[in-house]
Amino acid sequence: MKSLVVAVIFAGLAVVAQAQSPAPSAEPQTIPVIGTFDRSSIVLAFYRSPLWEAILDDRRFELSAVKAANDTVRAKELEKYGGESQDRAMQQLAGKAPIDNILAVLRPEFKDLAARLKLAGVVESAAADSKAASVDVTPLLMDWLRATSETRKMAADLHAMNPK
Repeated sequence: MKSLVVAVIFAGLAVVAQAQSPAPSAEPQTIPVIGTFDRSSIVLAFYRSPLWEAILDDRRFELSAVKAANDTVRAKELEKYGGESQDRAMQQLAGKAPIDNILAVLRPEFKDLAARLKLAGVVESAAADSKAASVDVTPLLMDWLRATSETRKMAADLHAMNPK
């Protein structure tokens, strides 16, 4: 008799436990997709882009103007900028310097890509979670930077020499 009562109690507990557990969701869980990009390709494309050329043109124009105004302090600053930019670009390409200046320029395009492709965000390939779903947006970013076929070949060659 005791065993029958214990069996009924356990059966009752199982029914109560099932009633309290949430029903399985009919909607499948969606895994967020992250857009990723190859750092060296984007660094190369940025510094070979019309956008970077326009930035340099602005600096050159300003340098001419300050030299004409005999502003030697500002002229030295602008000349220093040129050398520092070249050094920073080389360090960024080698992966030894942050690419914050490039990311700042690309941020609006990241937002646009995320919206168009329904991405959770865009990150450097090395920063992507290996467990997350991802899609390579490097070619789209290179399109936005107006990378030439020569730049794309250089990026592919660089990637082939240093696969990650």
